[in-house]
Amino acid sequence: MSGTSIAAALKTAIGKLSKAGVENPVFEARLLLRHCAQLVLSDIITDPGRILDDESLDRFTALMERRAKREPVSHLVGQREFWSLPFVVTPDVLDPRPVSETLVEVALDHIKPSTGNITVMDLGTGSGCLLIAVLSELSQARGVGVDISEAALMIAQRNAQINSVDDRTAFLTSSWGCDVTDSFDLILSNPPYIAETEHGDLEPEVSVYEPATALFAGEDGLSAYREIAPEIFRLLNDEGAAVIECGHRQMWAVIEIFAQAGLRHVEFRKDLEGIERCGVFRR
Repeated sequence: MSGTSIAAALKTAIGKLSKAGVENPVFEARLLLRHCAQLVLSDIITDPGRILDDESLDRFTALMERRAKREPVSHLVGQREFWSLPFVVTPDVLDPRPVSETLVEVALDHIKPSTGNITVMDLGTGSGCLLIAVLSELSQARGVGVDISEAALMIAQRNAQINSVDDRTAFLTSSWGCDVTDSFDLILSNPPYIAETEHGDLEPEVSVYEPATALFAGEDGLSAYREIAPEIFRLLNDEGAAVIECGHRQMWAVIEIFAQAGLRHVEFRKDLEGIERCGVFRR
């Protein structure tokens, strides 16, 4: 396919992605071409007749084949932005999602930087995006991320280094912090909350390419909350706050589960889609 122009390559790619059911084929084709050919958007718009070199075209063709199989774009380019920070992403961790930025916003609202050296825990840290985003805003804070997946913890550690907070973080292999003995001013968690019966409703990008252990939580989607509630009660300082992500229409069930563990609900926050996404709890 030597001698192929930007316009011709994009036309072929957009058609392939459209046929595969990708939601934004034009945007994604342009993004991946920029990644493969070291282009900026103005190159694509103002110079569509430019001939691509063979190496760039081969890379682009290979990524288009993978995207047409619905492999996430973040896996193809190796990273995803969250809280305006770069995060390495692999199939070992969930993609950081924009709706989860709500947790960061709420956490910062409930933690006063003037209180001194704040301690933060992230239960089920995955890529480390929640912990790292909060630490990027609180220069005196230190944090611990725990996850049952050692592969995920390696990614989280790498992301801490990339975002220059590795000197203030520790990552531990643990099931919901059950063997951690310290207490914390702020606890963050985005646990799995999809019911196993909903597997068939998910897009392939999620159901095929993301880790099932980070997605599914029993028949009702609430099993992880039942596990973490008593751990949060144990790990949270008396004046601390726990900021927890919830799935659609789960907030009140989560409030009840946490109440049974001795945690009182003080606020919930909707995301940009109007979904009750985040609950705040205290002892």
